[in-house]
Amino acid sequence: MVAWEMVNSMICSYIVSIIDPILHASIGYVQTAQVMWDNLNKRYAIANTSKVHQLKIDLASCKQEGLEVVEFYSKLMGL
Repeated sequence: MVAWEMVNSMICSYIVSIIDPILHASIGYVQTAQVMWDNLNKRYAIANTSKVHQLKIDLASCKQEGLEVVEFYSKLMGL
């Protein structure tokens, strides 16, 4: 087996192992990890603009307000 084929197989196996089992049938026919990824990306990469807008507002209004740096950092990372 050529090295790129082995790597492709490993990546395909990884993708299949982390996605919802319901999706397995729709990507099981593809030959390369790139085609598999493009297929999934086309279906699920649609931005939720209202959620993005709300996150931007939350980030812009986030203030330390007496929190320790570690707590504030955790708060930011939670957003």
